[in-house]
Amino acid sequence: MSLFPLRGPRGEAALGEDHGLSATATTALIVAAVFVGAVLLVALLALQTRVPFPDLTRDPLAIMGKKSAPHLGFLSNLGALLWCTTAAVCAFVGLRLMRDRDSRRRSLFLFAVAGFSAVLLFDDLFMVHENLKLRMAHGDIALFVVYGISAFCYIGAFRGVLSHIGVFAPLLAVALLGVSVAADVAKLTDQVEGTWPWVLEDGSKFVGIALWTAFHLRAAWILDAGRRLGHEC
Repeated sequence: MSLFPLRGPRGEAALGEDHGLSATATTALIVAAVFVGAVLLVALLALQTRVPFPDLTRDPLAIMGKKSAPHLGFLSNLGALLWCTTAAVCAFVGLRLMRDRDSRRRSLFLFAVAGFSAVLLFDDLFMVHENLKLRMAHGDIALFVVYGISAFCYIGAFRGVLSHIGVFAPLLAVALLGVSVAADVAKLTDQVEGTWPWVLEDGSKFVGIALWTAFHLRAAWILDAGRRLGHEC
């Protein structure tokens, strides 16, 4: 039994065969493209002179030197990993479903989740809204509004899919993330001393991310299983 079969479980052509390429050739092209892209990125970073190359390549904690500690940003880093997990799994399953004409709606749902999760991952990882707040008055609030509208558009656009899987978990996840945003915008940690304001802002955010990830991993599994069993969602 081949590790990379040319045909799927129901006999459909594997990814790449539809275009006259073998699965091995397709995989080789993808690996080559990623390799060349990585080399070009490193070259561009090395050639630019605005920012020192080590500042772009080293870990933030290593740059901080003696002020660094492994526990700094612990919960934030875990949150970024959860965003990345959601984006990667949903994108992968979305690609699987895209090959089935009857599953295009479900694949679109998963692609939307993957894209939104990737955007929020980028924001968390590179502190986009924090930097926007420093460079533009109320820039972070404008970005939060865009995120909020996107979240409700996701729920509205895919209410049919969500009605079969369960809408409570994503609504609760969005609500918890909203609590974190509200605490951030209100500058609660500046107004109230102690740990609890931070628990409210960062704790609700992490729990919201965890719930978002858990729900969409389960959704991806259900939708993929439905494709294989011939069920519609």
